[in-house]
Amino acid sequence: MRIIVISDSHRAKGNLFEIVEKHMNSSDLFIFLGDGEDDFDSVLALYPDLKYERVAGNCDWYSTYPLYKSIKANGKTIFFSHGHPFHVKFGYDEIIREARSVKADICLFGHTHNQYTNYDNGLYIMNPGSVADGRYGIIDIVSGGIDLNPQRI
Repeated sequence: MRIIVISDSHRAKGNLFEIVEKHMNSSDLFIFLGDGEDDFDSVLALYPDLKYERVAGNCDWYSTYPLYKSIKANGKTIFFSHGHPFHVKFGYDEIIREARSVKADICLFGHTHNQYTNYDNGLYIMNPGSVADGRYGIIDIVSGGIDLNPQRI
């Protein structure tokens, strides 16, 4: 299973569309981590059959989307949030603790605009960086395990 992780588009619709169009035929799911809700709505208007999950970011004022969410994908639990409810600009302990509390295999967040990947005692952690800066992430969940790949357009 291939998942494309995107966050923080901040009106950089060109970058967002480039990423989506590059991967829409080779990916099973897109996860949008917030801060650009209107941008992502534009993608969905053009590609209504796109499979996606999403949460609200701190700049997605009046959003009706949740601040965090857990899903199952290919037998793995993915916990994701924009990150601001867990104060990720000041460290990752809070979001990691929350991900562990739901027994997540993968923890995803944005907000800092900095790409980050790590593996910590059974938990894969990724911040895909900011779409506005041309950054995103790819997750491959295969029988042999999980692979996190930060990307640039």
